[in-house]
Amino acid sequence: MKETYQRELLQSQLETQNQTLEYVGQELHDNIGQMLSVAMLHLNGLEEELAQSTHQSAVRRMVESIEGTITAVRQLSKTLDKSTVKRFGLTESLNLELERIRQTGRYQTSLRVLGQPYALGDEVGIILFRMAQESLNNALKHARAKNLTIEADYQPDTFTLRILDDGQGFDQTKVAARELSQSGSGLHNLRQRAQLLGGTCTIDSRPGAGTRVSITLPQPSAQ
Repeated sequence: MKETYQRELLQSQLETQNQTLEYVGQELHDNIGQMLSVAMLHLNGLEEELAQSTHQSAVRRMVESIEGTITAVRQLSKTLDKSTVKRFGLTESLNLELERIRQTGRYQTSLRVLGQPYALGDEVGIILFRMAQESLNNALKHARAKNLTIEADYQPDTFTLRILDDGQGFDQTKVAARELSQSGSGLHNLRQRAQLLGGTCTIDSRPGAGTRVSITLPQPSAQ
C-alpha cells in the first residue's frame, strides 16, 4: 500500500509539473514571442528610416539579436510542452533540447542513437524527456562542462538513456552524506521517476571525471 501511494503521489507530481511547464511554454510562445515580434516590426521600420545613417548598423545588430531571441523562445516553449514529445518522439525532442543548449555558444552537444528504435509509449517518453532535461540542467548548473552527450540505446530487452558530461564531477559519498538542509532533490527525483517506470537510474561520477546518468527500462514488449 505504501509503494502504491508513493507511485500515485509521484505520478500526481509529474502531472502537476507538466501542466506548469506547458503553461509557461504557452505564455512564452503567445505573449513574450508576440511582444518580441512587435519589437521586430518597429526596428525594421526604424532600419528603413535610417538607411543612410551611421546608426543603421547598430539597429541591424539589434534586429539580429531579437531574431535570435525569438528563435530561442520558440525552441524553449517547444521543450516545455509535452505534446512535442508526443508529436515528434523522444529522440527528436532530445535533439531539439540539445540544439537549444548548443546555440548558447557555451557547449558542444551530441545525440547518439544506438540499436533499432522502437516505441516506448507517450507517457514513458514524456517522463524520460523530463528526466533528461533535469540531468542536463544539473550539468549546466554544476558541472562546468564543455561537452554534453545523450545516448538513446535501444536493445532487444532494455532501453537505456544516458546523459553524459565532461565536467568536474563530484564525490558521490560526500553528496549522499549531506544534511537535509544542504541536499538537493534532483538525484533523488531521477531515481524515483525511474522506479515509477519499472526501471533503474544510476549516477556514475567522481571528481575530475565528469558525470554519467544512466536510466534503464525494460523494453515495453519484454515487460
